[in-house]
Amino acid sequence: MAVILNHTIVWCYDKRLSAGYLAGVLGLDQPRAWGPFMMVETSNGVSLDFHEVADGRRVAGQHYAFLVSEAEFDEIFARIEGADQVYW
Repeated sequence: MAVILNHTIVWCYDKRLSAGYLAGVLGLDQPRAWGPFMMVETSNGVSLDFHEVADGRRVAGQHYAFLVSEAEFDEIFARIEGADQVYW
């Protein structure tokens, strides 16, 4: 049996805002609701399922890496700069 990553949960404070932001920056389809999640699907079928933390809880640091071409990177970076986002 081949092991394939299907999804991962992305913890956040506002799942609609967070999922919409990521989809917009990466140029992906708008998120869709599934149960308690807002799902952003990548082109290889893996989804990032945004879920809100319980009241009073903090979101721990998380890291996600995406493989894109140089042209796609330039488009994504232009959207980040165009939105006056802080980056490093």
